[in-house]
Amino acid sequence: MGGWLRIARGDGLRAARIKAGLTQDEVARRAEISVRTVRHIERGQVKNPRHETLARMAEVVGYDYEAAGPGSEPDTDLQPDQPGFRYEIRLLGPLTVLCTGLPVAMPLKQRALLGLLAVQPDQTVSHEEIADVLWSGEAPPAYQKLVHTYVARLRRLIEPGQGRHGRGARRISTVRGGYVFNSRGVELDLRQFEERSAQAKQTAAADPMAALELFGQALRGWQGRLLQDLSQLWQHPAVVRVAQRHIDVAIDFADLAIRLNRSAFAVEHLRVASYEEPLHEALQARIMLALAGSGRRAAALRLFADLRMRLKKELGVEPSEEIWQARNAILMDDGPDGRTDQAAAGPPGSGTTHAYGTARDSWPAPTPSPFVAEAARPRSLAPPAQLPPVITPFIGRQEQLGILDGLLAHQRKGHPSVGIAAIHGPPEIGKTALAVRWAHHRHEEFTDGQLYADLQGSAESTGRPVDPRTVLNRFLRSLGVPDTWIPDTREEASALFRSLLAGRHFLVLLDDAADAAQVRALLPGTPGNLVVVTSRSPLMDLVTREGAQSIALDVLSAAESYALIETHLGPERTQAEPDATAELAAVCGQYPLELRMAVARLAATPHLSIHALVTELARRAADHSYALRSKQSVTSTRTRNAGNGRWHRLT
Repeated sequence: MGGWLRIARGDGLRAARIKAGLTQDEVARRAEISVRTVRHIERGQVKNPRHETLARMAEVVGYDYEAAGPGSEPDTDLQPDQPGFRYEIRLLGPLTVLCTGLPVAMPLKQRALLGLLAVQPDQTVSHEEIADVLWSGEAPPAYQKLVHTYVARLRRLIEPGQGRHGRGARRISTVRGGYVFNSRGVELDLRQFEERSAQAKQTAAADPMAALELFGQALRGWQGRLLQDLSQLWQHPAVVRVAQRHIDVAIDFADLAIRLNRSAFAVEHLRVASYEEPLHEALQARIMLALAGSGRRAAALRLFADLRMRLKKELGVEPSEEIWQARNAILMDDGPDGRTDQAAAGPPGSGTTHAYGTARDSWPAPTPSPFVAEAARPRSLAPPAQLPPVITPFIGRQEQLGILDGLLAHQRKGHPSVGIAAIHGPPEIGKTALAVRWAHHRHEEFTDGQLYADLQGSAESTGRPVDPRTVLNRFLRSLGVPDTWIPDTREEASALFRSLLAGRHFLVLLDDAADAAQVRALLPGTPGNLVVVTSRSPLMDLVTREGAQSIALDVLSAAESYALIETHLGPERTQAEPDATAELAAVCGQYPLELRMAVARLAATPHLSIHALVTELARRAADHSYALRSKQSVTSTRTRNAGNGRWHRLT
C-alpha cells in the first residue's frame, strides 16, 4: 500500500474514532487487537495492514475505510514519475481528492485547508487567512505553529512519493508570509471550468453552437455548490468570487441556449448554479424561461410562485422586474403548450414559426412580441377603474364600513390569504351602494386597479346568472390580454387571472352573486388583493371554505332614514313636518331605495306635502293593492315580489 494511502486511512480511522468518542484502548478491546496495532495503523506506520484488522477497526468506529481505496489495487503504489499516475482535485461540489482514481480521505481541518489553498491555485495564502478559516476567526495565540503542523499533515496526504526519497511533486510550497498550492500536474476541475467558459465566450459570436457545447462542458463539472461540504469557506472572498463566476457563466449559457432554441439543454446546469445563490433573480428568471421553453410551463410558473414566497418570507420584498417579465412572457406565450424549443417546433430549417413571429431555427433572440414585452411589466398598462358611480348622498352604514376598513387593514399587515367580504341582505337593502361607496373611498389603496362585474345572481330579467367564464374573459381583456390569448377553458382562464393578479393590489367587486360557486372562479389566489361580494344569499360556503368576512345588512335605523329624507328634501321641509317625516320613514320600511323614491316624488312635486304622501301610501297599503312591507315581513315579501314593478305605487 502506498504511503499516502496508509496515512489517509489512518487519519480517517483516527478521525472516526474521535468523533465516536472512543479511546484507542476501547477500540483495541472491541476489535480484539492490540493497542499498539491501533496506534500504528492510525499513524500510517503499518505498511501492509491485514484487511481483517482494518475491517474490525472500521466497524468499531463507524468508518468506511474502503472509501480510501482497496489495498489490493495494484495502482495504489504508483508514484508521480510513473506512467498512468493521475492526481485530481475536485472543488465544484464536495471536495474530492483522487490519486490514480482512488479517493484520499482526510480529516476536516485538512479538508478545509486544502479547499482554501486549491480555490486560489498558484497564489499566496497568508497564515492569517488560513487561521481565520481553521478556527472560524478565533485563532489561538500560537496559531502560526499550528498552521504549519496542519500544512505538514496535509502534505503527507496529498504529496504521494515525496517522503524520504523526495521523488514526488511539492504540492504546497512555503513562501514568505504563507503558502502556495502548486496546481501544475494536477487535474483541477476549477481550472477546466475557467478555460472552457473563456473559450465559449470567445467563440459565441462566430460559432454559437460550438460555444453552446463549450459552455456545457464548462458547467458539466459542477456537482453542487462550490466546496459543498465545507460551509466554513462559503463566505470567503475567493469562494464567493468563483461562485459568482459560476452564476455569470450559467446566465450566459442560458441566454445562448434560449436564443438557439435549446432550452432543455440548459435547465439542469442552471439548477445546479442556483445552489450557490437560490434567490439570485436573474438566474431564476432564466430557469423559468428555460423550463417554459422546453415545454414545462407549469413547472416554470410553480418556480415563480415558490420564489416569490421565499423572497417575501426571507427578505420581505417582491420579485424584481426581471422576474415579472419572465413570468408574464411565459403566461402570454401562445405557442403550443408554451413550448419554444426546436424539439417542439420541428427540425432546423423547417421554418416553423414561433408565436413571436420569427422562424424558430433563425430566432435571433428571446424577445417576445410587443404585447408580451409590455404585459411583462405588471404596472405598465393603465390600471382598470371599473367601479360604478357612487350613490350620493350616502347615509349610515358606519358599522359595516368599519368592518370593511378592518379587513383591509388586516390584509395590509401581511395576512397570508386573500381578503374577501361577503355583504348579504334582502333585495334593495343597499348592498351595492355600500360596496361601491367603500370601494370609491378606498380606491387609492388598490394601486393596480379596481375590477367590477354585475353577476346578475337574482336574474329577474334574464332568468339566469352570468357565467363566470364571461366575467373572466372581460377581466382578462381589462388586464391587457388579447382575445386570441385567452385560454379555452374556465379553469385555465381562472388560473391566468390569478397569475396576473399575483403580487399586486387589486380590488375585485362582484355584485349580486347567486352563490359561492359563481364567485369562486373569480377570486385572486394571493394576498394583497381584496374581493367584495354582494348577494342575497349569506354565501356560507364562501365563508367556511374561503374564510370570507360575512357582513349582514338590515334596514336603516329610524335616525338614518330621517337623515336621508332631510338630506334630499332639505331641513326646511322636514322641520316643517317632523312627525310626517318620521312616518314616511316607517311607511317605507326604512328601506334605502323606497325612501329615495319617495323623496324623489316629493322633490318633483313641491306642492305635495310629506303628510299627504304618507296618507296616500298608507291608504294604498290598507287597500291591499300594493304590498307595503313592515320591517318584520320585509325579507319574505321582497323576495316574492322582486322584479314585479312593486315601486310604482310611489309614482
